[in-house]
Amino acid sequence: MDLMTPSLGLIFWQSVIFLISFIILSKFAWNPINKLLEKREKYIIDSINNAEKAKESLKKRKLKKRKILKNLEQMKNLIINEALKNKEQIEKEAKKKAKLESDLIINKTQLLIENKKQIAIENLKNDILNMSIIISEKILNKEL
Repeated sequence: MDLMTPSLGLIFWQSVIFLISFIILSKFAWNPINKLLEKREKYIIDSINNAEKAKESLKKRKLKKRKILKNLEQMKNLIINEALKNKEQIEKEAKKKAKLESDLIINKTQLLIENKKQIAIENLKNDILNMSIIISEKILNKEL
């Protein structure tokens, strides 16, 4: 049973070695490890804070972007409405102008037709007069 129960000397030396190891580790290893852990923890906290600041900044930019897009949409609608009004006004003016021009052309054409008709009637009268003179001369020549 000696293998299962350690002797008093073994327990003493193991305790001494453990205490020496503990003191050496606490003096030379744990302080630098703790400092590194604290430094790493500070870095992580700073990174989290920076990420939250960036998130806030992103939210502000998104709100600003939405506001700008809304303003642009309103401006676009205003410009489109104004363009439609201008288009309608230009169309009305063009229709009025076309109507006036077509009426003017129709009037000129009617006058021209009337003049040609008068000229044709005059020519027809002259032709009839000339024919009647010729016929009367022939009749007179036959009688004489």
